[in-house]
Amino acid sequence: MELWENLNNISKKLEELLKIKVEDYDCIENAIKNAKIEKAEWNKVENVVAIFADLKNSTIISNRKIKRVYAKFLESIGYPFSKICKLFDAKFIDIKGDGGIALFQGQYAEIKAFLAAETYKTFQEQYIKPIFEKNYNVNYSFGIGIAKGDLLVKKVGSRNYSFFVWAGDTINNAALISKDVKEIDSNTNTSKIGISSEIYESLSNPKFEEYLIYSCGCPNGNKELLWKERHLKNGKGMKYKYIESNWCNEHGEEYLNKVLNNIKES
Repeated sequence: MELWENLNNISKKLEELLKIKVEDYDCIENAIKNAKIEKAEWNKVENVVAIFADLKNSTIISNRKIKRVYAKFLESIGYPFSKICKLFDAKFIDIKGDGGIALFQGQYAEIKAFLAAETYKTFQEQYIKPIFEKNYNVNYSFGIGIAKGDLLVKKVGSRNYSFFVWAGDTINNAALISKDVKEIDSNTNTSKIGISSEIYESLSNPKFEEYLIYSCGCPNGNKELLWKERHLKNGKGMKYKYIESNWCNEHGEEYLNKVLNNIKES
């Protein structure tokens, strides 16, 4: 390997790339389509909602289990995340090993993102987790963060190997919430969803409040506030709300469809 020749070539290419331009795009799809490796350009998209899902104690789980079991586990995380987010019109989905990100945009993107996150959480808690607890002694939970803002995207790498890099407070805040919500003590080790104040405000819309902010009343008939408030511990002082509940077995499908119908009728 010619060390200095390679480093000099990288330095020269970087000089070109640092002549950066930022182009505005109206939608995620166009920003991705026009993201080019060879262009010194980042594409900006406004009003993007991001889900950031991350597994708690993933290193401990991977170290304890044989690779075949861990591969099954990863498949049971990534495939449902991708399929469920697509059901709710995610514009971009990326699986990162034991977690993933999904991006939403457009009218009611905040609502769709939460519906996707809550459906994924319910699927994991009620379908996948019991199997892995029983057969492989794996007890796990997720921290899921949702936030909204502007994003920059750039395609990096080479012709043979490339990937998208997303930058901005949207994903950063969703990741911070995901990390923080994993640290909340819980005797049941249930997954939790944390959402920024802006997302919570959208869920509080009168069209959706009855179905997304308060419980259905099961099992005792008392409708209760589902959300609790918490401050990030990273020094930003940002407040967010979090929820531990899954879709109710009796009313979950009904509530989900009422929300979706309200979206269609708007």
